[in-house]
Amino acid sequence: MTTDPVAALAFDQLVPPETVNRRSPREVFVTDHARLGADEYAIAVRIAPDHPLWSDQRAPWHDPLALTEAFRQAFVVVRNGYLDVPRGTPSAVQQITLNVPGTDVFRADGATPLQGVVKVRVTQTDDSFDIAGDFVVGSVPAMSLSFSSLLFDRDYYREIREYQRSRRAADLAAAPDAKPVDPGSVGRNDPANVVIGPAVRPDRYPLLVDRTHPSFFDRDYDHIPASLLIEAMRQSALLSAAEAGLRTGEAALTRAELDFGIFVEIDVPAECAVSVAGGPGSMAATLGIDQGGVRVASGTLELTGLNP
Repeated sequence: MTTDPVAALAFDQLVPPETVNRRSPREVFVTDHARLGADEYAIAVRIAPDHPLWSDQRAPWHDPLALTEAFRQAFVVVRNGYLDVPRGTPSAVQQITLNVPGTDVFRADGATPLQGVVKVRVTQTDDSFDIAGDFVVGSVPAMSLSFSSLLFDRDYYREIREYQRSRRAADLAAAPDAKPVDPGSVGRNDPANVVIGPAVRPDRYPLLVDRTHPSFFDRDYDHIPASLLIEAMRQSALLSAAEAGLRTGEAALTRAELDFGIFVEIDVPAECAVSVAGGPGSMAATLGIDQGGVRVASGTLELTGLNP
C-alpha cells in the first residue's frame, strides 16, 4: 500500500528553530516535510493566530504576506536537508513574484492557525537557486510564489560586504528622527510593527529599522532583511493608496513582483518612493527603495479590498 506523502504530513509539532535558520520557536512555521520527486518537495507550515507580527492585523484576516516567510523557511529546509548546503551559508534573495488567487481562505477567527502545505520545485544552477510553488490549504490553492536566491561562499560574502560598506561609508548621515506612522493607517495594531515614518516628501517614506524587533531580526543580519523591505513597501503603498480611497485596514497584498539589488545597509538612511493607480476596491503601486542615491529594491504591488 502506497502512502501519499502530502497526506502524511503532520502539523502538530514545529521543527527545531535551527532547521529554518531561526532562534526563537515563535518564529518557526515549518512542522513537517517530504520529498516528492527529484526536485519537488512538500513542506507543512502552521502560522499561529497570535503571532506578534504576522497576526497583527486590523481586519479579521490572516496575512498573505506571512507566506513569504513560510516559503523562505521551506527553501532553507530543502537546501540544508535535501541538497546538502551547509547550515549558515550566506544567501540573498534576488527576485520575488507572488499571486493570491482569492482571499476567502485567509479569513481568520482569531483562534485557528493558518496551516497548509507549501509545494515547491527547487532547481539549482551553480550557486543560484530558483524556487517556485504553491501554498495549498486543504485542496484550495491560496498563493503561488516564486523567487530566486543566490548563495555565497563565506569568505567571498565577507569580501563583498566589506567592499559595499566601504563604498557606502560616505553616506552615513544621521537617520531621520522620525516616529512611526499611526499603526491603523498601515493595517497594524502594534506600533512596534510599523517600519516607516511620515512622508519626508510627497509619497516618499523613511524606513525605520529596529534591530530589536523579534521577527525581522530574529537572527543576526549585517543588512536590512528582505522581509522588512517588503513590509516597508507594503506600508508605503497602503498610506498612498488611502489617499486614493482604499480602506487600508481592510486591504490585502494580493500580487507582487519585486527585485532586490545590492544589500541594504542598516545604518544608512533609506526611503521608499511610491506611486499608486486604481480605485477604492483595488490599487496597483509602483515602488522603489533608495539608499545613498542608489535604488536598492523595486517592484510593483497590488492591494485588494477585503470583503467583510
